[in-house]
Amino acid sequence: MKKIIALALSLMMLLGCVSALAEAAEKDTITMVGAFTVTYDKLPADYAMTVVTDTEMEYEAIFTSEDAKKPMIDLLMCFSDEWSGVETWADATPEDVEAVKESFYEVTEMDDGDITFEDSTTGKGTPILIAKGADGSFAAAYTIFKSHEIELDIFPGEEQEAVTDEDIARIVAFLTDIEFAPVEK
Repeated sequence: MKKIIALALSLMMLLGCVSALAEAAEKDTITMVGAFTVTYDKLPADYAMTVVTDTEMEYEAIFTSEDAKKPMIDLLMCFSDEWSGVETWADATPEDVEAVKESFYEVTEMDDGDITFEDSTTGKGTPILIAKGADGSFAAAYTIFKSHEIELDIFPGEEQEAVTDEDIARIVAFLTDIEFAPVEK
């Protein structure tokens, strides 16, 4: 009887290990050289990632779907002297927040009032700023981690009229699932 119980416990532990390995296999990583590693859930099967820039100071990737009715996502992570010493978006001063909001107007060439801003947090409590074009032409989630700007921009797919609230929820979920780990030196 003891052998059966021991065998059953061993089998349960083995299955637990296999399950943990399978879960770990469902993650991908991006490394910001000398700074941190980002681990995130695998992309949906119909999305593909194209790395645009991968340097010590900047990483940019574009995620596109085979489905033209799904948005394109642009991930940008870059070191910024302006944020040197700033750990998270929660540490930003009101002046810093206004400067980031102004930068959205400059980049998009939209007029004041054409972009709405919302303070939000990911499911893990990471503070983020969400910017939305009033016309649905884009949405972005912006945050800071260890002096690096992290921005996820979404744009309508080829056959999509505008970015939806569901699309925005998707990028917030993506940021929620991201795990940052300092690079060990």
